Amino acid sequence: MSAPELDHATQRALAADANTGGPPRADADAGGPPRADADASGPPRADGSAPREGGDPSAGPAGLPLPGRYEDLGPIGGGSFGEVRRVRDTLLDRVVAMKILRAEHAGLAHVRRRFLVEAHLTADLQHPGIVALHDRGELPDHRLWFTMKEVRGRTLGDVIHELHAARTVAFVPAPSGWTFRRLVDAFARIVQAVAYAHRHGVVHRDLKPDNLMVGEFGEVLVMDWGLARRITAPGDGDGDGDELAGDAATRTHHGDILGTPAYMAPEQATGDTARHGPPTDVYALGAVLHCLLTGLPPHRGSVDQILAALAAGPPVKVADAAPGGPPLPAELVAVCERALRRDIAERYPTAEAMADDVVAWLDGVRRRDQALAALDAAQALAPEIAALRARAELAEARARALHAELRPFDPIDRKRPAWQLEDEAARLGRTAALTEARWLAAVQGALSVDPELDAAHAVLADHHRARLLDAELGRRDEDAARAEELLRIHDRGRHAAFLRGGGALTLVTDPPGAEVGLERFVLDDRRRIAVPDGVLGATPLHAARLPHGSYLLRIRAPGCAEVRYPVLIDRAGHWDGCAPGDAAARPIALPAAGALGPDDVYVPAGWCWTGGDAAIPDSLPRRRIWIDGFVVRRFPVTAAEYLAFLNDLVAHGRDAEAELACPRAQASLVEGGRAPALVRDTAGRYGLPPDRDGLRWRPDWPIVLVSWHAAVGYARWLAARTGQPWRLLDELEREKATRGVDGRLLPWGDHPEPTFACVADTAPGEPSREAVHGHPTDDSPYGVRGLAGNTRDWCSNVWTHGGPRVEHGRLCLEPAAPDDPDFRVIKGGAWSSAAINGLAAARFGARPGAHRPVVGFRVARIAGES
Repeated sequence: MSAPELDHATQRALAADANTGGPPRADADAGGPPRADADASGPPRADGSAPREGGDPSAGPAGLPLPGRYEDLGPIGGGSFGEVRRVRDTLLDRVVAMKILRAEHAGLAHVRRRFLVEAHLTADLQHPGIVALHDRGELPDHRLWFTMKEVRGRTLGDVIHELHAARTVAFVPAPSGWTFRRLVDAFARIVQAVAYAHRHGVVHRDLKPDNLMVGEFGEVLVMDWGLARRITAPGDGDGDGDELAGDAATRTHHGDILGTPAYMAPEQATGDTARHGPPTDVYALGAVLHCLLTGLPPHRGSVDQILAALAAGPPVKVADAAPGGPPLPAELVAVCERALRRDIAERYPTAEAMADDVVAWLDGVRRRDQALAALDAAQALAPEIAALRARAELAEARARALHAELRPFDPIDRKRPAWQLEDEAARLGRTAALTEARWLAAVQGALSVDPELDAAHAVLADHHRARLLDAELGRRDEDAARAEELLRIHDRGRHAAFLRGGGALTLVTDPPGAEVGLERFVLDDRRRIAVPDGVLGATPLHAARLPHGSYLLRIRAPGCAEVRYPVLIDRAGHWDGCAPGDAAARPIALPAAGALGPDDVYVPAGWCWTGGDAAIPDSLPRRRIWIDGFVVRRFPVTAAEYLAFLNDLVAHGRDAEAELACPRAQASLVEGGRAPALVRDTAGRYGLPPDRDGLRWRPDWPIVLVSWHAAVGYARWLAARTGQPWRLLDELEREKATRGVDGRLLPWGDHPEPTFACVADTAPGEPSREAVHGHPTDDSPYGVRGLAGNTRDWCSNVWTHGGPRVEHGRLCLEPAAPDDPDFRVIKGGAWSSAAINGLAAARFGARPGAHRPVVGFRVARIAGES
């Protein structure tokens, strides 16, 4: 029985190491060949010889001469059965190692037989991974000897120890330069060498890290074939009958325990030599791989403890052997655990099958390294793309700033700098797109090298996720479907929640305890209609789970008006109602019952998407902004309501103000130019005129032909009359009232259908205004009517290229000064225009004194103010 397994410190002290000059471990006890990689007596001379230990240089051990062609250069190592010396072959002028049987064993037939078997087996195995045997013979005192190649290097065990001593949370290169992959490559060549032996009917039976050498020049050698045996096939007896002739007393018998306990197979531990075969070596190789992966053999302890563990069951799982260590390749762990199966039939049948799996992993790693290099080259383009995008955005921002200072009638010379910036932004955008196309092709190239490269799939998954979000927000269904499918193809689990589409909703109300009914917007005949979808419960709601999509919440509480609250649940998103700068959800104020008039619509504070409509030349850029709550009238101001305003002015002696506020007809509609569009009776009261070509009036039709100043005058009059601060809408307030929060293009969805609103193509015949109650399909998520047709609305703010001021994501209300002559914003569709002109992002403008037959107004106020 071989000596018990030694700890790492003792192994390294005994192992051959040319770097430290320590003595080699010859393992002559087991009849193994030497590892002549160091010399305790000093380095070789310049001529290749070594310092002599004293005495005649041609004299061998015990003063006997070596064969005439050999010159003794000193001992390398030894054991109880033999010793190994470094010698010079004077015939070929080279240094080799000579193993010599000790004198006290020279007359023992079974020892001589084992010595000769080792020589014959080793000589028969002509493989780069097996030390080459050159010559053999017998000294005059009958001691046997053979010579072999001298190996200078280190044991695999020493390299494994060094690599694991350097590891932290991952494998890092050892001080000598060894890496985990390089060590696996060396192990693969070891397995291939053993596979060669198996094909030649030889099993080693003592494979362990200290019997495996890595040479100075990268060679890998399987050493110490002293326990090897020749077999015909696994299980064909003990195989010794195929060796040199001899009687049964010299053969290995059942019951003998051969090998090193920490690395031996269960059948070795029980002494069942009849079952020793290639799977026995496979088990030992699995134990070596276990040590390579974890830094430890599969079993540890005393000889008795190890033998008991081998008899009791399989070794511990690889992951359990090194908890908290670096992540281990699953493929190699599987190879290791299969090789260490207790049942011989469940192991690899030969080392060749095991080598195939290890080499396959190495091939995969090589491909992965090549693919990673290609991916790194691709990713080198990413900063360039980001820089181009940033420069394009900066140019666009500077162009918008210049446009904000321009008026529509300014000469071209003043507009040219802004145009040049726009052209520069477009050029940078094109360059970024082309560079991104190169980047995408390069990433795909990395996947062509290694189709399973997770890093490349992750990069592409992130890319397609961003494209999916952009397409969904832009209502580009085809692009969104393509991006979603590509994301599914490349995602490896990180975007699973995003793809499932679930999100969360947090909702707080003031007062709390409100019931929240849920309605989901679904597409029906080109319209997004709200379909009841249950009850979410009572407020407050914290992170309530919902599928991604657009919803309408109906919030009801005793003593409060019902509130319509649209929300957009993004994929893996959280609608939390947090205003800019806030850390918690802002409560939705529920108006008290009676606080709202019959036609007042409450638009709660919150986030919404504005702008971003590619079909609109002057659309603002797409932005998600916070707009504080406000109340808006469901309908535009009607002719009847406006007549009440004018006649109240007359009744209070403010006839001049009434005259200025009176609608004025354009020259194309009546003779005499800007004549009053209304008539007055003998008492001076205003009334509706009779119909004429191109101009008709009804009390419940929206008022038109009023200037911006007149609209502001009406709002001021209404505020004084009701005690509530009525005003005109800001253009982004009107856009939110039109679109809700989900970025839809029109009040009812995304399809500009002329029958859904009062527009030019709504009906046959001449287009005309209609009653404000008409076209109930032209209804927004909040219930505001007539936003995409009938008449447009004057807005409170000045028309600028960049739109209203938004700071930190929040709309800043800045009504135009009454004496500011600049253009005012006009929003909405019109009875005389095509349906496409009613898109919510469309922006029009006119001087504040202009009178237009398609332009009226509606009023609003800040929610809660009175």
